[in-house]
Amino acid sequence: MYRRIPDITRKPIFCTVLSVLIALVLTQQAFPAGQMITDTITSQALKGNKLGDPDTRNITIYLPPSYASSNKFYPVIHLLHGFGGDERSLVGEVGEELAVFLVDSMIESGLAKEMIIVMPSAKNKYGGSFFLNSELTGKYEDYIVYDLVNYIDGNYRTIRDRNARAIGGASMGGYGSITLAMKHSDIFSSVVSLSPPLGFDIISAEMIPEVIRENPDGMPDPGQKAEQYTEYLYALSAALSPNLDNPPFFLDLPFEYPNVEVIESVRQRWLASDPMAMLSTYSQSLEGLKGIYIDVGDEDLLGFKAAADAFHEELIKLGIQHEYNVYQGDHYANPVERFISALEFLSARLPEPTVSSAVRFNDKLISTWGTMKRR
Repeated sequence: MYRRIPDITRKPIFCTVLSVLIALVLTQQAFPAGQMITDTITSQALKGNKLGDPDTRNITIYLPPSYASSNKFYPVIHLLHGFGGDERSLVGEVGEELAVFLVDSMIESGLAKEMIIVMPSAKNKYGGSFFLNSELTGKYEDYIVYDLVNYIDGNYRTIRDRNARAIGGASMGGYGSITLAMKHSDIFSSVVSLSPPLGFDIISAEMIPEVIRENPDGMPDPGQKAEQYTEYLYALSAALSPNLDNPPFFLDLPFEYPNVEVIESVRQRWLASDPMAMLSTYSQSLEGLKGIYIDVGDEDLLGFKAAADAFHEELIKLGIQHEYNVYQGDHYANPVERFISALEFLSARLPEPTVSSAVRFNDKLISTWGTMKRR
């Protein structure tokens, strides 16, 4: 029903990384290169957000080696960055040139199909939107699912069908990828969620006491530099429990400093977007996906490992097929190996590029025009 991978540093992954690096050296001259470009989108969903964050955003896009010289249409992976990051974060892990060579060599070696990879920005003044619609931060869910997907399909040669569209992300982006896949399985057909926060009750129980320890003299005011978990909790609250009648942060924290007890009314608002709680509503959506891949570090951020374990166990109870990987290290360990695993997993569930904008599965031609509509 599921496959649990005990350690991302296991031999097959190590050999995969080694083969990719060897392929980089051997194929740089012989194999046509893909390219990393920057595009710009103006999002209707982000217009007029209360924080005054820009509605025009850069997008980093990887185009595969044959894109410039062919008339093919390609599957698409949307990759979402983590908290504090932007559209350059995933590329910045290794540098643009090596990132292009890395994906190119995976394609040349057969580990991945030619695909378009889209990396948007969902950063805001709190450090991250968690890809949610919020009356305070803006409609980041709509920005990704409608504005961005429609823009990419309208401006690039994509296979315009959910079977040719996948989503993935790390940390905050891992949260965004799994929740957007749950709510929009008609748009995304497979998902990778790397080191995500998957259960707010579990994470809050560990994170709130740490936030209090980070702030022995009281919670910081707007504009003050905050410690790691304090900053994270403020951003979560801006996305999950905004309150425009509660200045100066215009949000409700899930506790009242210095009391560690969770405020139940705020907790209920958080549960509406808690991946664990969402399983009861969206289990059928997850069952309909072609693949679900989740990883977490054995020394990850506070509560992340316990929450991911609980989410994994619940998926087992529900009979939802998935792959679950507990890797050795903290939240930031093994980024290249995990990136390779994510791309390989998603690519295996996407179709080959085609000369048509439609995609054929099981000898049935699926029309792709007009399927994306704003709600």
